[in-house]
Amino acid sequence: MEVLVAALAISVAQPAVTPPADNEIVVMGNKLRDWRGSWKMRKGVMTCKTKRSTGDKAIDAIGCDAMVQCFTPIAPRFTALEASKLPKDELNRQANTLLNDAGIGDCLTATREAGIAALVAARRSKRS
Repeated sequence: MEVLVAALAISVAQPAVTPPADNEIVVMGNKLRDWRGSWKMRKGVMTCKTKRSTGDKAIDAIGCDAMVQCFTPIAPRFTALEASKLPKDELNRQANTLLNDAGIGDCLTATREAGIAALVAARRSKRS
């Protein structure tokens, strides 16, 4: 009986077999998490500038590309909201509503993940 209990305890204590996370993707994702950028409209075209770099220009570009792709559709509404001279609390409330309604968080996540995967693939192909 003790052997059976010990065997069950060992099988329960072992973690489930899961495929290892791709280390390069995890590292790039962690770097991009700390990246910061800002956007603005310049002559009707959205531009992005890195404010806090990851130390890797290609990863910084993923952050800016995601920002441009995701914010471009709502940029005119966001710019109009900023120009509305609303009290700060109301401006923030409406800006958050706009961002949530547009699904900006999901868009940024998906676009960044795709950019990281593409960069990892490109760098691996150069090594092979």
